[in-house]
Amino acid sequence: MIVDIFLGYVSMFVGEPIAYIISLLLAFIAALILTGFIPIFVGWVDRKLSARIQSRYGPVYVGPFGLLQNVADAIKLLGKSFLTTDVDWLVFNFVPIAMTTASFLMISIIPLGLPGFSFISVPFDAIFIYVLVAVTPLFVLLAGWGSNNKYSMIGGFRGAAQIATYELTFLLSIISISMLAGGYNFSTIVTGQSKLWYIAYFPLTFLAFVVASQATIEREPFDLPEASQELQAGWEIEYGGIKYGLFFVSDYVRLTVISMLIVYFFLGGWLGPSILPAIVWFWLKTAVVLFLLMVPRWVLGRPRIDQLLRFGWNWLLPLAVFNLLIVGALIFV
Repeated sequence: MIVDIFLGYVSMFVGEPIAYIISLLLAFIAALILTGFIPIFVGWVDRKLSARIQSRYGPVYVGPFGLLQNVADAIKLLGKSFLTTDVDWLVFNFVPIAMTTASFLMISIIPLGLPGFSFISVPFDAIFIYVLVAVTPLFVLLAGWGSNNKYSMIGGFRGAAQIATYELTFLLSIISISMLAGGYNFSTIVTGQSKLWYIAYFPLTFLAFVVASQATIEREPFDLPEASQELQAGWEIEYGGIKYGLFFVSDYVRLTVISMLIVYFFLGGWLGPSILPAIVWFWLKTAVVLFLLMVPRWVLGRPRIDQLLRFGWNWLLPLAVFNLLIVGALIFV
C-alpha cells in the first residue's frame, strides 16, 4: 500500500507507533489532494474538448492554457451564499457530503496503476468499487426528495429508474469478468489477461459495460435525471455554492474511476510491452479511455427516458445475462 511507502521514509526519523500514525495522515492527505486534483484537470480537459468540437477555444485566460479556470470557479463557488429555505436540511446537506466521501473512497481503494499501489487495501476490491459506483447515484433520489422541489423530485425518480435499469448490467459484466479471471481482485483480473485482453473475448460485453457504466453515473448523454432542457438541472436545481462544487468533484472522480475500471476489466490493466513501465501503460490506457468517454457528451443527443429504459431492459440486460451463461459454460463444462 501507499501507506507502507510513507512508512518506509518516516520510520527513518521517528519510532514505529508515531511513524505509522504520520504515514496514515500523509496517505490521507495524498488521497484528498488526488481527489481534488482529478476534477480540476479532467474538467479542464473536458471543457477544452467540448470547445474544440464546437469550434471555439474554451478556457484560455486563467493560468497557462486556462489550466486554473476550474480553480477560479471553485473559489467563486466558495463565495456564493445559500438562499434556499424550504428544504429538508438534514437530507439536503447529507447528500453532497456522502457523494464526495464515496468518491474519496473510490480513489483510496482502486489500485493506481500497480498491484497493491493503493491507499487502502481491501479484499475483493473490484466488488467494493462496484458498490461505491452503484450506490452513489442512489443519493440522487434523496437529493430530489430533500430539495422539496417538483423538478428535483422528478429528477430523483428518473435517477432511481435509470440506476435500477443499468446497474444490473454493470454488475453482471463485473461478475462475468471476475469469474473468467478466477477472482474479484484487480491483480487477479489483470493477471488473467496476460495472454489476451478480455475485450478480445467479449467485445459486446465491453460495449455493454461502457454504456451501463455511463448510464449508472449519469454521464451525458445519459443525464436524464438532470436534463437541463427539461428539468432545469433536475435534482441539482436547489444546490449552489460549495454543495454544487462537491457534486462537480464527485462527477469527474466517478468518470475517472469508470475509465480505470474499463482498463482493468478489458484492456489488460498495467500490462504492456516492456519498453515502458507498467504504471505508464496503465495511465496511458486510462487517458485514452477517459478521452473517448468524454466525446459522446458533445456529439450525441439525449434519448428520451422511455427509450433509455427500454434499451437497458430489452437489450443490455439480456446481453449481460447471456454473457454470464457463456462464462459459466467455459468454466464448468
